Amino acid sequence: KPTHLVNEVPTALAANADADRLQQVLFNLVDNAIKYGQADGNVVLGARKTDNKQIEVWVRNDGPGIPSEAQPRVFERFYRVDKARSRDAGGTGLGLAIVKHIVQSHGGEVWVESEPGKGAIFYFTLPEA
Repeated sequence: KPTHLVNEVPTALAANADADRLQQVLFNLVDNAIKYGQADGNVVLGARKTDNKQIEVWVRNDGPGIPSEAQPRVFERFYRVDKARSRDAGGTGLGLAIVKHIVQSHGGEVWVESEPGKGAIFYFTLPEA
């Protein structure tokens, strides 16, 4: 589906991470943001340095959002917010679990913030290089 990918990542940031694994994290998050975002909508990728020597990265979409009761579970293997999505239409249900595993194995954290009707923002942190 047509989507506008907006890159708001400053060029001067460096994280301590395996480049291949970081690419997988970003692919999974951007893929989900497109899949669940509005047609012809925006997916925004951003990052910043935090005060505690971390790099915080986020992927934001303008989709339907995630109900608050589902947010703690979205990183579980095979969990689906929309139970009506088939495996053919919705992937394996492993993408966010893989994101969580990779980020935590690098010493980072991952979380989501969302309000129904206002999209979702997936965040993760990595140690600053």
